[in-house]
Amino acid sequence: MSVSIVVSTFNRCQSLERCLASLLALNYSEFEIIVVDDGSTDETAFFLKSLKDTRIRVVRLARNSGLSHARNTGVLAARYEVVAFVDDDCVVDKDWLKYLSEKIFQGGAGLVSGQTFYQSRDYKGYFPERIVQNIDARWPMGCNLAYRKAVFSAVGGFSNYFYKFNNEDTEMAIKALAGGFTWLRAPGAVVYHQQTNWTISKLWKSANNAAVWPALKKQYPKHFRLLKPRLLAGVVVEPVDYLFILFFPIILPVLLLRYFAHGKRDLKIFFAKWPVYFILRRYYIYREAIKNRVLIF
Repeated sequence: MSVSIVVSTFNRCQSLERCLASLLALNYSEFEIIVVDDGSTDETAFFLKSLKDTRIRVVRLARNSGLSHARNTGVLAARYEVVAFVDDDCVVDKDWLKYLSEKIFQGGAGLVSGQTFYQSRDYKGYFPERIVQNIDARWPMGCNLAYRKAVFSAVGGFSNYFYKFNNEDTEMAIKALAGGFTWLRAPGAVVYHQQTNWTISKLWKSANNAAVWPALKKQYPKHFRLLKPRLLAGVVVEPVDYLFILFFPIILPVLLLRYFAHGKRDLKIFFAKWPVYFILRRYYIYREAIKNRVLIF
């Protein structure tokens, strides 16, 4: 049961070193690691040239083309029937590939998603750290995922268009399910997302993620709800946002006390979330819905 592992990377050399070290320590006998260097300009190229392990192959792109293109390049280079994906800012549990491969080979699935924790199993992450968690493998998240190569041959690869929403993995999974492939969860396949330095700009940029749903509804009107997203009646995206915005003046003191109780002190980040993040998210959703001429808000 040989597996190809694809790691796409761009200017995150130190994180990549930790990622590859965890992959080389996997409790699994037959695998290859394909590192797609997406035009890095830091010391990544030098580091990759220094690697001697024959299980690692490097594909270097001349310029940065985005995560979707890099992953698709890795799929084309893969030698084996099953392709697993992990991001360069993650580390894997030693049995990660064992659990992924069991589900996809024995379960006959087209795709399998694993469970992702932020930093560790015991870390009590708070927003926005929860954005990079996937507890119980609920979602086909690109940093902990495996596909049969046959899926890519049948329905195509990761979309550059949906990458702009940071949801190319969501679109790929819906496309696969719409094409008749099955999806299984493998909670035992554990990945730990390395620490992320959240800034206001990163937080606000992530507000655009939910705007993927008008685009998905337009492109997959019969299938966009297959992953059971937080969509009330198929038209209201993240409905709890409206309650946060409406009652923000009332709940502000409680939110501030909770924020300080968790040891947080950056008020700029606090107000970037409460309420700006939620208002921005509504704006991006409305804009995309109007652009695609679909009823979703």
